[in-house]
Amino acid sequence: MAHTLSFFGDRSAALAGLLCLATAGTLAAQAPAWRPDPKIFVYRPQPQRVAAIDVPIDPAVAPSPDGRFFAALQTRPDPVLWIVPADGGEPFAYRKIWSAYKPRWAPSGNRIGFIAGIGPMRIWTVEVDPETGRPIDPPRMLYRAPANAFAFAPDGERVAFVPRRTTEAGASEIYIVDWESRRVRFLLREEGMIYRLDWSADGEYVYFGVAPDAPDDSLHRVVRARIRGAARETIAEASEFLGLAPDGLSILYRTNDLDALINNALEVANTNGQPLLRIAVPGGAVPSWGPTSGSLVQVRARDAGLEVFVLPVPGLWLRVGALIE
Repeated sequence: MAHTLSFFGDRSAALAGLLCLATAGTLAAQAPAWRPDPKIFVYRPQPQRVAAIDVPIDPAVAPSPDGRFFAALQTRPDPVLWIVPADGGEPFAYRKIWSAYKPRWAPSGNRIGFIAGIGPMRIWTVEVDPETGRPIDPPRMLYRAPANAFAFAPDGERVAFVPRRTTEAGASEIYIVDWESRRVRFLLREEGMIYRLDWSADGEYVYFGVAPDAPDDSLHRVVRARIRGAARETIAEASEFLGLAPDGLSILYRTNDLDALINNALEVANTNGQPLLRIAVPGGAVPSWGPTSGSLVQVRARDAGLEVFVLPVPGLWLRVGALIE
């Protein structure tokens, strides 16, 4: 069996949930009254090994939009950007970088971004051939300000980023820079530290995770903000925000309640913050979204390097959940 779905508590509610999944066409025609309870449903995917690399790499890997490649950054002894085929082919080493981490593949498929530098850590981008996944130009510094996080617009021509500095009041700021002209505009200021940033697939919003400024508060917020006007709202509370799905229909985060801790589970919710599903993940690095909302990607240690695994996610479940207001 490729995966299992565990049920806790009321089994009749669990069976009702499965019946709802079986009638997705009907549910698409009308808003579903049933809402899955993540404390009852825990999805347990079987990890599927897709690639390996025999050097130490940062556990944050970036899948290409078509899912054929992964961008991975070697951490020692020398910094190297590896392009790893998902079909088990030979990885390609690109050595023209230094001290890099947090790779991200642009949704347009034609460039990879990462944070790197000797001293201040800034955002760099490198153009790639979408067919081979290989870099074709030297890296180019995006903007002079040191950065903590960044996200590509859907077309890859703009980048939202969070400067490394914070304001005197302990707030973080988000700016948007045009890739071609390097013109920058201020988007918003938010209380606390913004550590994760994603741009929605329709280009209308950014989603970000905010750690509280107060030392006695461990609850993070997941915030959605409009690109035009910067109006924002908190859509979920979590112990860590792990990202917006590439199709923009779901968010992934870690909770700190007992049920999630017992199952080593991450929570999936729709973009209104309605929980949809808990996914029990193997120990090791925390998974991130794959190239679609139908998978998560997890890097796990092996003898001399790391292996990349895909954890399948029930896409039908999430499509049904996306209809919930």
